[in-house]
Amino acid sequence: MKAYELATSLRGVAQGIVTDIEPAKRLNYDYLVSALTSRFEPANQVNMYKVQMNSIYRKPSQTLPEMAQEIRRVTRQAYPTAPIEIRDQLAKDCFVRAINDPKIQLSIFQREPKTIDDCVRFGLEYEAFTVDQKRLNNAKPATRMLSENDDSAEYDVVTRLAKISEQMEKLTNKEGQNFSRMTCFYCGNKGHIKKECRKFEWDKRHNCVKSNKFVPNYNNQNSQSNSTNNSFQRQGNW
Repeated sequence: MKAYELATSLRGVAQGIVTDIEPAKRLNYDYLVSALTSRFEPANQVNMYKVQMNSIYRKPSQTLPEMAQEIRRVTRQAYPTAPIEIRDQLAKDCFVRAINDPKIQLSIFQREPKTIDDCVRFGLEYEAFTVDQKRLNNAKPATRMLSENDDSAEYDVVTRLAKISEQMEKLTNKEGQNFSRMTCFYCGNKGHIKKECRKFEWDKRHNCVKSNKFVPNYNNQNSQSNSTNNSFQRQGNW
């Protein structure tokens, strides 16, 4: 019964092999399996798959799961009759060697994987870690450059503010020096003008402002002082 089900389920080349078998042996299940094995998995092909296992290396664009799948397939073909535990061990060793990256190999070896699936998981974790580290390292120079630009801009602002402050201080001192030479046209005292004269403010509050103006003598002052004071004189000290 098993031989009949196997024979009727075959297609293509495999079905042709059954046709070539003597009719009396077609119902012999073991004979059918042996005939098919000798056709599709001859002994010389097993040796070829073993050589292929030793020549497997990770391709540039190949992922770890893809490489593991390839190794499992070749291992089954190279050791078709070996127990599953032995094939898993052989596949695991082949996988670690095929990675061809000392850092990933060491990372996997240190975690003592039991199967090829463990190797794939540990390898993917290591690759994810290294990708994240590269991303952080690439971000640091940009952050450092941005910080340096911010510091430079801040320094420029501070420098400009210092210059403005210095200019304002010079202007204030200059105005103070000019007013120190002024003579009030109301009370006749020096150091202020009529607009800031306390006596003028007091007289205004008490309605006793003097109508006459004090006219100072500029004969003994230098030309620059005369020019400045004459300007104030024309305006009546405001």
